[in-house]
Amino acid sequence: LFALNIGSSLASNRTYIILGGLFGCSAYLISAVIKDISYLILSHGVIFGIAYGFSYGPALVVLGRYFDKKRGIASSLGNMGVSVGSLVFPPVIRLLLDSYGLRGALAVIGGILLNLCVAGALMRPVTFYQDKTDKIDHGQKVWATNSDVYDSNKVKIPSNDEKENHIIKADPINYYNLSNVVKNSDIIQTSSTQKQKLQGLDKRIQTTKHLCKKVVHFKVLKNALFRMWIPVCFLGIIGCVQIVIFIPPHAKDLQISDSDITLLVIIVGASNFISKILLAYFIYINLMPKHILIALSLIITGISCMFISFYTNFVTMTILSVIFGVFGSVYFGLFPAVLVDFVGLEHLSGAMAINMLMQGLGLSISNPILGFLRDMTGSFHASFYLMGTTLIISGAILFLEPLCRRMEIRRTAAQYLQTQIDIQPL
Repeated sequence: LFALNIGSSLASNRTYIILGGLFGCSAYLISAVIKDISYLILSHGVIFGIAYGFSYGPALVVLGRYFDKKRGIASSLGNMGVSVGSLVFPPVIRLLLDSYGLRGALAVIGGILLNLCVAGALMRPVTFYQDKTDKIDHGQKVWATNSDVYDSNKVKIPSNDEKENHIIKADPINYYNLSNVVKNSDIIQTSSTQKQKLQGLDKRIQTTKHLCKKVVHFKVLKNALFRMWIPVCFLGIIGCVQIVIFIPPHAKDLQISDSDITLLVIIVGASNFISKILLAYFIYINLMPKHILIALSLIITGISCMFISFYTNFVTMTILSVIFGVFGSVYFGLFPAVLVDFVGLEHLSGAMAINMLMQGLGLSISNPILGFLRDMTGSFHASFYLMGTTLIISGAILFLEPLCRRMEIRRTAAQYLQTQIDIQPL
């Protein structure tokens, strides 16, 4: 939320991705040396959470701004790294644990996370690719972006002398009003230096207010399509993230061997990889709207969870792993492109921040509930039923898109008419 809203005015997405790599490495290194498990709340809970927020959201925003017509394909292929990681990391982590133990494995993984810094450094801002000409005159530039050329005579950057003159001449009314209000006090002196200090203080106050307003982009909440999306991301994230976490312990309860459990996780990653390729093809041929693809995938994944009592051995658990690998990753591959379709590129950062906030709330609330159900019932069946229910509900909500789009069109039309009425001369 910080990096995508108020933080966006303090540093670039590129910077936050690099910071995410540093925080992620620090989290694992701290986890490798601590001796009290309670400190894991700080290292893996807080510090790694900051790393995730600093790297994941800004990376999606950068990816969304790089592409226009092929944004959906780019999002799907960009998330293919998750699939590759699911294929590679289970055996790598197993090897690290066998070779270096838990602490050594955590330290090595922390070093691997430093690659985020390299990835962030390669994510140049879109403005880098704009054609820039040299300065024509002091305080003037011509900027050329594709076919649009802006004349420097129309857009002029003031020189330093002009800025100083502007500061000296700036708004004497506020100063004299303040002098009248506090004329019986000697706190404020009517000197030129004090005047400039007051003006600087006022500017800082206005800047602070502006930054506070940017903590949450409330304007995007007026969008009916985005309001529909909020419960989708809140409920859908529960199953999309938690199922792959609950598959190994459930397989353990079924007396499946550790090597076969590792194979199940690899199968999820392989199915995920193939799914991303097929998803990119479906988007390319425009088979159906992207939000419908997400809706169907959520519902299918949810239904598969409802049959958890029938998954009793390695073969049936393989079926669940394939279904989740194929359909459970569609949400992550397409939701950035769907957000752009719903709110527009100019509101993507604010929408992404709220989206990640709701996802975090969904996971924070669901984790203890899913664990409580396991402790109360003695099995993971109730937990899978809950995840399946949330997935089906979130998928069904997306079929309300036509209704919400009509509401948004009416709102936009009314706002446009109000604007036209306001600018009409009397």
